[in-house]
This record gives sequence, C-alpha cells and structure tokens, in this order.
Amino acid sequence: MYAVTRKLKALKPIFREQRKKKGDLSTNVSLAKGFLDSAQAILATDRHCPTLLLLEFCCKLVLRLASRLEQNMLHQRAKMAWLKDGDQCSRIFFRKELLGGNTRDRVIDLRHLRPWARHILTHAEAEALILPVTPEEIKQAIFDIDETKAPGPDGYSAAFYKAAWPVIGWEVSQAIHEFFRTGRLLKQVNATIISLIPKVSNPSVVAEFRPISCCNVLYKTITKILVQRMRSTLDSLISPSQNAFVPGRSIGDNILLAQELFSGYNQKHLPPRCALKVDLRKAYDTVEWDFLRAVLTLFGFPERFIMWIVECVTTPSFSVCLNGAPHGFFKGARGLRQGDPMSPFLFVLVMETLTLLIQQLIEQNGAFSYHWKCEAIRLFQLGFADDLILFSRADANSIQLFKDGLTVFSELSGLQANLAKSHLILSRSAAASRDTLLAILGFQEGHLPLRYLGLPLLASRLTIADCQPILQKIDARITGWGGMMLSFAGRVQLIKSVLSALQVYWAMAFILPKHIIKEIEKRLRNFLWKGSSERGYAKVSWQKVCRPVSEGGLGIRDIQALNQGLMSRHLWRIIMQDRTSIWVTWILQYRLQDYSVWTIRARSGTWGWRKLIRLRDILRPYILYRIGGGSSFSLWHDPWHERGPLISRFPLGPRHTSIPPSAPLSTVIWEDTWVWPHITDMESVDITHDLPAIHGGQDQILWIGPRGAFSSAAAYDVFRPPGPTVDWSSLLVGTFRIPRHRFILWLAIQGRLSTTDKPWLQHLGTGCVLCQEGHPESHEHPVLYVLLCYTVHPCDPEGDLFALAVS
Repeated sequence: MYAVTRKLKALKPIFREQRKKKGDLSTNVSLAKGFLDSAQAILATDRHCPTLLLLEFCCKLVLRLASRLEQNMLHQRAKMAWLKDGDQCSRIFFRKELLGGNTRDRVIDLRHLRPWARHILTHAEAEALILPVTPEEIKQAIFDIDETKAPGPDGYSAAFYKAAWPVIGWEVSQAIHEFFRTGRLLKQVNATIISLIPKVSNPSVVAEFRPISCCNVLYKTITKILVQRMRSTLDSLISPSQNAFVPGRSIGDNILLAQELFSGYNQKHLPPRCALKVDLRKAYDTVEWDFLRAVLTLFGFPERFIMWIVECVTTPSFSVCLNGAPHGFFKGARGLRQGDPMSPFLFVLVMETLTLLIQQLIEQNGAFSYHWKCEAIRLFQLGFADDLILFSRADANSIQLFKDGLTVFSELSGLQANLAKSHLILSRSAAASRDTLLAILGFQEGHLPLRYLGLPLLASRLTIADCQPILQKIDARITGWGGMMLSFAGRVQLIKSVLSALQVYWAMAFILPKHIIKEIEKRLRNFLWKGSSERGYAKVSWQKVCRPVSEGGLGIRDIQALNQGLMSRHLWRIIMQDRTSIWVTWILQYRLQDYSVWTIRARSGTWGWRKLIRLRDILRPYILYRIGGGSSFSLWHDPWHERGPLISRFPLGPRHTSIPPSAPLSTVIWEDTWVWPHITDMESVDITHDLPAIHGGQDQILWIGPRGAFSSAAAYDVFRPPGPTVDWSSLLVGTFRIPRHRFILWLAIQGRLSTTDKPWLQHLGTGCVLCQEGHPESHEHPVLYVLLCYTVHPCDPEGDLFALAVS
C-alpha cells in the first residue's frame, strides 16, 4: 500500500505540468469560439467550398474538446463547498464541536440485549464475511464508484483509476489485499477533507453547515468491499420498523404507516395517544467508537471483520476546506463520516441498539401501553436512519420509559436528543395530560401537519394547501431558468429530467388532488411554450405532448397516470402479502383482518387508504391467481375464480356451504382435486361451475399486464393505455439527432409551425423568405424543402416532399 501511495504522489507534478501546458481552459474555449465565428463568417461567402467546410468542421471539433475539458474542471470545482470567513471556523472548534474531545477509556458490553435482538449472525454467516477478498471484488468496487464524485486529499478521482486500470490494477489490488491481510491502514489513505455544505440559505455559524467527508478512492474501495459483504446481513439484523439502507425496504413504508397512525389525532372520542418526533443532535458526528465496537459484537460480527471496520473508522485525519483550499490537520476522536460508503450501514446498526434498549424496558416494565392499533404487531417506533418517531399511549409511564431509554442510549452512544427540535405530538383526546408529559420529556409541543421525511403528516385528508410546496419548488426552478434563453427542445429535457421528478416523491406517498395535478400540468405546459410560469399560447395540446414518441408525442409522462402507477406498487405488495414490509403487516392486521384487498369496503379507513383501495378495480383484469395448493388464497375473498371474489357474488355462500368466511381455498381441495361439500341452495350451486385448473405446488399471483412482470412502469401503462402508433416516429429518433431539429420536425408534422400561411401571420407576407423563389411558406416547405433538399433538388412546387419523406 505504501508503494502505491508514493507512486500516486509522484504523479502529481506530472499532472500539474500537463495542466500548465494546456493553459487556461476558459481562455482556450474563448479562442476556439473566436476561430469558429471567423470560419463561419468566411463560409457565409461561399457555402459550397470544400476547404471552408473542412475548416468549419475542424474549428467545431477544437471547440468541443476545449469545452469538455473546461466542463470537467468546473464540475470538480463545484464539488467544493464554500464557507464565509469567521472566527468560528477554527481548528479548535472543529476538534471540539464536530469530532469531540478525547476518547473515553471504557468497555461497553451490550450482549445482554441479545434476547431481544431479531437475529444474531450464525457461524456460517460470520465466516462468509471474512472470506479472502478476490481481485474481482476489488475491481468491481472501484468501478462502482461514480466518476463524478469529488476526489479525496490525494486529488485522484475514480475516473483516473478506471482509465488507468490496465496499468495500475495489479498494484492497487495488492495494496487492498495488504489491508485485509494485516488490518492496518496508512494514514495517507485515510486522510479526509471536510467540505461544509450549507443547511440554510444564508448560514452564519458553523452549526448551520453539514460536514461532508471527501475520502480517497483507495479508502472507498476498501469500505465498499466491507459494505457489500455487510449488506446481505442487514435484513435479518434490523427490525422491520427501520427502513433506511436495508435492501428491499422502502422509505414509503414509513410515510404510509405514519399517516395511518396519525389519522384521527384531531378527534376526541378515540383513545389518548401520542408520538415523539426525536431529532438527534449531529447524529453521525457524535457516535462513540467504543460503542460501535460493542454494537458489532452484539450482532455477532466476527472479530476480524470488526477489526477491519474499527481500523477504517478510528484512524482518519481531517482537513477543512475553506474557500476552495484545505486548512488544518487534525485526527478524529469519534463519529462516522458522512461521505464514507460504510457510515450509513453502521449508523443503522447503532440505531437498532436503541430499538433493543426500549424493547428490553418494555418487556421488563409492565407499565408501558402501546399506541392505539400497534399492540398486535408490537410497534413502538418508526425509523429512517436518524429520523425517529416513537409511538405510545399518552400516559406518564409510557413517556417515562421512552425518556429512560433515550437517556441510557445517549450515555452509551454519544447521540443526544436535541430538545429544541424534538417534538411531542398529542392527540386531541390526550389534552388533559399535556403539561405532565411535556415536563417529563422536556420536548417542544408539535402540531399536525408536521414535516416528516420531507412530507406532511396529517390527521385527516390531504388538502390543496398541504401540496403547495410542490408548486413552490416548480415555480422556483422555472424562475431560476428564466434568463437562460432555452430552446423548446431544452425545455422538454428539463421537464422530463427535473420538473416531472419534483412531484414523484409526493406521488409515491399520496394520491394527489386533481386540482394540484392540473396546477402542475399548467406550469409545465406554460414553461414548455412560454419559458416561464406565465400563461402562453400552446402550439400543441398537452394531451398530445404527453404521448410516447411512438404515438406521436414528446414522451413526457402523464402526471395522474404516473401518480396512480406509483401508488399501485403499494397495492401490489398488499395483494402479495409482503410481510417484510412493516406497513403491509400493519394493513393486514388492522385494515383487512379476515378480508382481502378485493372485498374490503372502499368507504372505510383513512382518506389515503380509501383513495388507494379504489385503484384495485382497474388493476384486477391484469392479475391472475394461479392455484397450487390453495393454502395462501382466501376461498371467499380472493378473486381466484373467473367471476371474482365468491363472497361478492354469493353473500350467503358461507352459510349454505358451512365453510367459514376466513377459510383458505385449500379447504375445498384434496390431492389436486376440487372437493365441495353438499350444497342445497341452487344459487350457491353455481359456485362449483367453471372452476379453474389446479396446478399443484405453490400458489402464485401473476401480473399478466404490460411489460411481463409487475412494476410501477407496468402499472403506468395500465392507467395510460397505449394508443395507436404513428409511422413517422422513427424520424424523430434516428434521422434528426439534434434535439432542436427533432422538435422543429415534430411541430411541422403537427402542422403547428409559425409559418406565414397561418391567418395571424399573413400580414408578414406569404412567400418563403428562405428560398426566395416566391413559393408559399407552408409548414412542409421550410423544414423539408429548404433544410434538406435545397442543395440537391430545384424547387418543385408540385411535389409533396414532406409526404414523401414521412412515408
């Protein structure tokens, strides 16, 4: 490893010299633009001169190369945060406030929490973590690092390692192998630059910045290998109520379940309940390293694997980036670096320990009362990394237990609740105990709607006022682009990649009100045709714009269909009974109970649940119940029969057949054969007609809709059914590769170009100003005749070149 670091250091003077030879990149771009302008001015005098055409081509090539070099340089510079000068930015401050003081000499043993742990690694699982690292793992780890990520103190980005891998790959692999063999890391490799990212618009103190660590690629490679091995164990170790960084879990579960639990907080007749929204002060930066080691031991990680992690975490040295240059040099004393690939996964394990501590207190203290509709699944918290909500009945014993658990966790881990930013939210029925509970905690009182994971938590329905942040974000982006003189094609690209994405996060958690969808579409439409939020003349209807390119549109997604498609994913997980999801588990326990998603009344439950359940009838034709043994299907409530759920067609079926409503389908199956009891009622006899085939094996629920397997994209195709394709769509994909040219052709095909044959433009004259031969300027003429055929064919007013090209 030492040899590699020395060679990387020796390369730096060579790269500096190369940079000097290239000169100032901005000046090079300006010169290249000047040469191109001059060449094009000369070319204008003789459009058919081969020498001048070649000169223009060379100038464009030089400008493209110079612009690319300048863009790469600016991209790297943009990674460095800025910070105002001030005496708060001293080396002493960062050592004391961000990284803590001297490490306390203490031994922490958390193994007494193992009885409450969800899982402890088995011997086989532990051995798999410390298998020898292969060269393929090392190469994969390096090539998985994004090339655009900011480099560490050594100045080398992942792009350098990927480009030079045939030359340096063997030595880099040997350096990585040395770490895993010895467990020792050179201080040069673990050096870190702290880049300060503002949390607010105009930061004035250091507390208003978020420290992001820029680590060296060699270090990131090591931690990525560790993360890849650790990732496979997290699902079994972490409780279902913690959904951050665990493969297969979704942030949407936290939002949806929180909405369900907060529903009815504004009603007096429901049981008294409360929620603690806990804000941890500088969560990543204050984790004690000895506590982290104890956590890894608690979950059964092997000692050798722990040694690797501890070496990575406890040996960093820091410099702070001020005004684009590193300052100071000091060692860390605690904390996990934001920017280290391993930190999020370690932090999730740390937070799982809080869950175990509280669970231990609940089991040992019989005075705790669960939140309404939480006791059956023993739910008392929802966590997403450091975003934590604790739920309980609104009584002093339960709140005191949470207080004790947080206190013990703080003393062990170093993580402390920020009393000024933590809130206690009380239901209306718990108003009488308000003062007592607030005095126990020392938290602020919170009120709904409350922001959680970027979205509002509500006691009732989602209103238009609640959705205003979406519109404000879109308006802010459009206003910021107002002075950029964007082409139509550029606006289409921003709508697809930026503006449409701003509401996706909301669309995966709520069925958005129709008024909000119309407001979003209005803003996108105005931006496309006007370049601002102001109303402008639309050349083509928004419905046509949102069609796929194959159907003659621009490929912008329909917002309502996208919203329904994203929400359908939650409905699909309920249908599949995905019990790895804490939200689905809660829905099955408290919403469906003995019913299925197909037969539950759509008028019951919360506003969000009612909106979601109404999507089922649209999805139903695309879902097939394939009968194996029938044990996982409901006889009366699942649509395994071609007529749908039997309970809907034969409400008295359970009485006439003496089969209870909760019976599984396997009740009437014996050795892959239908076996029905004697039925006397003639109406119920029809149940036994047109029965589907029994295939044996496991029951399956299959998606038979578009795209083969279920996905949000497949559901989108259901809510926006495909229309007829057009023959000319290939012209927009292949022939016209320049986006603005494609857009002009698209407008021409729609007959929406602003040509002088339009009644409102006839005062400008009707002749073509480009060919100057007196022919009428229709939308076909300038696009296909002038741009494509001017240098090949004489003007032919009788020929329909447009129709010929399109066909």
